[in-house]
Amino acid sequence: MDHTRCTIKAVIILAAVLLARNNVFANNTWESSLYQPGVDSIEIVRSALDGRSQLSYDCHKVLSQLLANHTDPDVLQYFDSWGRVGSGRIVGHSRYPGNYDECMHVKSSLLPQLKTKYCTASLTIPGSTPLQLGVCSPQQCTPEDLSQLYNISVQDTTVSVTCQSQDYKLPPGSIAALVVVGIVVLFALVATVWDGIYQIVEHSRNDDSQEYESLRTEFPLKYILCFSLYTNLKQTLSTSQPPGALGCLNGIRVVTTTWVVLVHTFLTCLFTIVDDAAWFTQDFFNRMASQIVFSFDCIVDSFFLIGGILLAYLQLTALSKSQPNVLTFLKSIPRLCLHRHIRLTPSYAFMLLIYITLLWFVWDGPYWPVPNPIRTMDNVCVSNWYFNLLYINNFSKASSLCAGWSWYLSNDMQFFMMAPFFIYALHRIPKIGVAICSTMVLASTLLSIVVSHKQQYPFAIGGFPKYSFKPNFQSVLPFYTVPWVRFQPYGIGLLVGFAIWNLRNMSFKFPKKYNILLWCIATCLCVSVIYGPYSAVMGHHVISLAENDLYHSLGRLAWTVGVSCVIISCSLGQGGWINGFLSWKVFVPLGKLSYCVYLIHLPIINVLVYGSRNGTYYSTLMFTRDVVAMMFITYLIAVPFSLIFEVPFINLNKLLNRTKPAENKQVKDEHNNGENCNANQNHSEKERLLTKKNLK
Repeated sequence: MDHTRCTIKAVIILAAVLLARNNVFANNTWESSLYQPGVDSIEIVRSALDGRSQLSYDCHKVLSQLLANHTDPDVLQYFDSWGRVGSGRIVGHSRYPGNYDECMHVKSSLLPQLKTKYCTASLTIPGSTPLQLGVCSPQQCTPEDLSQLYNISVQDTTVSVTCQSQDYKLPPGSIAALVVVGIVVLFALVATVWDGIYQIVEHSRNDDSQEYESLRTEFPLKYILCFSLYTNLKQTLSTSQPPGALGCLNGIRVVTTTWVVLVHTFLTCLFTIVDDAAWFTQDFFNRMASQIVFSFDCIVDSFFLIGGILLAYLQLTALSKSQPNVLTFLKSIPRLCLHRHIRLTPSYAFMLLIYITLLWFVWDGPYWPVPNPIRTMDNVCVSNWYFNLLYINNFSKASSLCAGWSWYLSNDMQFFMMAPFFIYALHRIPKIGVAICSTMVLASTLLSIVVSHKQQYPFAIGGFPKYSFKPNFQSVLPFYTVPWVRFQPYGIGLLVGFAIWNLRNMSFKFPKKYNILLWCIATCLCVSVIYGPYSAVMGHHVISLAENDLYHSLGRLAWTVGVSCVIISCSLGQGGWINGFLSWKVFVPLGKLSYCVYLIHLPIINVLVYGSRNGTYYSTLMFTRDVVAMMFITYLIAVPFSLIFEVPFINLNKLLNRTKPAENKQVKDEHNNGENCNANQNHSEKERLLTKKNLK
């Protein structure tokens, strides 16, 4: 009986093995019928080598060798890496990059001298959407040779080919930049070690703590310690704020910075790696949430508003203490502007240096920028970088703009240089100061209407808008970046800063009903600016030129007034849980990093997106994933960037400005609070009386 059972089990096992073996062969048969590696690319090369093409001798020779040995698994890898048309063409899939890494790692014992490079063939086919295919090319073949391959295989097609550079040897300029960056990093490390030794000695000799504390203020130690990563990290991560700080601005700054990263992540991915761009945009634009992305014009307005509020509030505080005459005030202007320049420029300059000379060498891939003629992420910067450091690049055309997102910094610097005169007028003769600022805001509003009408620059960038006029995106002078159009929120910020300074001096509080009215106005204005144009953006309403002009001017004005209402209420302690959230201590260090995050966020997005190996089918969930990842990585990199290239120069600037305590108190407060939202409001009773007198 047992013998019979064993025989039956053996038969069952044998049958199972045979069945499994048949399934494997069947699966292999199905796989080979569905996909044969390199078939398309082999046929393209075979067609080009049949005598009809005019390939160069070296290219013809190496392709012939590859074709003759295409059955070899290593050579087959070469043909398999080519991009080929696949699914998704109907929904807008137009780029098939192939396998970049497979192409770059082709090694064959039959062709030991074979070296490859990755190229992209752009095909313009009549009656069809443009097509981009990845091409694995031997080093001997030129872009013209590769164009011949597709011109023969696909009739009536215009083909252009670009190839990735495989020369990753640093040129002299990049080597010099690397040396400069390395010296600064090395100096920061040395300063950190020195600071660590000092800290150990200080804690081990408590009896001589005063002696060692005095050493920190002596030359050269006090200058060296400005670069200490340990001290700078403590300073950056500190959440302490002096009494009277405008804490809500920390949260607004962080939220606005997040908004910037969100918009730039979306746009960079959409125009680079999203395979179903047409399908995704059709689905995404139909959602009301898409208006948050395409209302990006409001982002920089919030930054300008914050800058104006802080500058007015802090300078009015300093002026009320020093009470300078006109001559003393005029003498302080160059020093104040120099301080601002030193505050912003070093980290800005290092970002440009890395972005122009080093960033291209960080990564590679099928989407990586093709250098022409210099290996850099931005060819425009090679000749126009000094416009950025002079803070005048916002007057350039979009095609001539180096580091395009930096136009905001130029506007901010230009406004900062004008603002002290308005603030001094607000301090000495409030009525005249208010009239001047209001006139400037009104002039900026009217100029927005005039320039928008003349250039016909559309306000609806995304969606499917319909216009009764022909939109002009290629205007001679840019509408989006010029200061006379952008001054509105900054000028309102000066007035709001003046109002907050006066109201706080009087310990003023809004009655509850007026505070509720303030929040209702803020909600209505901000929501209407973002979601009001939704119907027009979706093409349900034809946008006239007059409507376009009014939205450009009044929309910016409405958003600024709405955010100003929130800031005024929160600054007076009447913002409730919203003020509690915006003033959350977590936002204090994040707010300190916001300037560096703004500087480096787009280069980081470019590296992560352009370094992708394949495209992706996008969805709202994947978009959210990418935004969260970009925010995390950007803040993570912003920490060491700030500690090495920003905070040390801020500390040096503070040391150099201690020669005139009364004047430098204003400068020091402007730094500590201009970017970190730390405002010191220790007003005496005398100042309260002076403020009431000014109001009268």
